[in-house]
Amino acid sequence: MNRRPPTVPRAPACLRARWRDLPRHAALLQRRLGPPARTRTSRAAGTALWLLQLTYAHAQGRLLAHGGAVLTVRGPAIAPTRALAAAAVLLAAELALTTALMLPTALGVAAAAAGAPAHWMRWSATAATTLITTLLLAALVRQLTAAWPARAVGSCRRARIRTGGTWWTVSNLACREDDSVSAAYLVHAALAYADDHGLGAIATARTTALHRTYVRYGFAPDPGHPGVLVRPPRPAPAPGHRTGAAQAWRRRAARAPAPPARTRPGTTRARR
Repeated sequence: MNRRPPTVPRAPACLRARWRDLPRHAALLQRRLGPPARTRTSRAAGTALWLLQLTYAHAQGRLLAHGGAVLTVRGPAIAPTRALAAAAVLLAAELALTTALMLPTALGVAAAAAGAPAHWMRWSATAATTLITTLLLAALVRQLTAAWPARAVGSCRRARIRTGGTWWTVSNLACREDDSVSAAYLVHAALAYADDHGLGAIATARTTALHRTYVRYGFAPDPGHPGVLVRPPRPAPAPGHRTGAAQAWRRRAARAPAPPARTRPGTTRARR
């Protein structure tokens, strides 16, 4: 009988995204992975949905980022506090959506009570509510259509788990057009963490360029699930030895310049 490992590692804390960067990451994913937006309004609606997804993933600790690159993982252990935070995010999103849909109607009722023409305010409130609902539904349908291959990824992960081992799924890998270095650093660091913990990775590529990137980092097509790429777990390195990905990651980290020291505004560091 196949048994899962007793403990499942959490996502690397050093690679987790920051809350203040979520809007920037949402706009990046909408531009690089989202469906084409013909108007600014549809682009804003798509970005809002990406922001909701990223907020939920970050609340669970599954959103990794570095510089202008970002990706999400599924499979790491989630702390109870993060599970509660994720539930709070969903509740806040439902309240915000309900408020956005009810706000035009509430404003119409208030304007009618103040003496505005009742029929004009009623129709304007109905039109505003219908417009907001249509934009959100259209953006949701486009994202669900683009994310359809995720069903095959979930099926592949379940099949791999039944055969043994710990498997994580990787999705939403994207980077700025002028920041490929951050993407390489993020991928190297994530793969080094996976190799150090004996994790397998499963992904699907939405673009040809992303498919080539995954293949370059050791992913291969899964025969039983077309369109899915798999990177089997690497053997755990012996003490004092690191895998190639881990070595590349640590060499890159060693060459990276140290961040500047933080000082309070209006003060200077005292010389020793």
